[in-house]
Amino acid sequence: MGPYLSQPIKSKHSVSGEGKKCIYAGSEMQGWRKTMEDSHILRADLTNDVSVFGVFDGHGGREVAYFVEKHFVDELLANPNFKSLKFDVALKETFLRMDELMRTP
Repeated sequence: MGPYLSQPIKSKHSVSGEGKKCIYAGSEMQGWRKTMEDSHILRADLTNDVSVFGVFDGHGGREVAYFVEKHFVDELLANPNFKSLKFDVALKETFLRMDELMRTP
């Protein structure tokens, strides 16, 4: 049968919250996989006017998705372009930084 179940797990885990300028909600469902492989970031007030939300698909393995969940925000906040309010560049660089970090022991 491989990494799949004979029936999907349809129970959902939901979270919600709000920041100064937004209200958010997220929901996850395991589905056909034997384990939950996805992860997410829900940060309504990362800085004064910045929120970060992300969903990371495990694509058949949870390690990378969980790694990004754990390290992405810290790396984004440390990025010089984020500090200079160049958010589009900072996001691209931070995703590339995740690749670099995963290649290091």
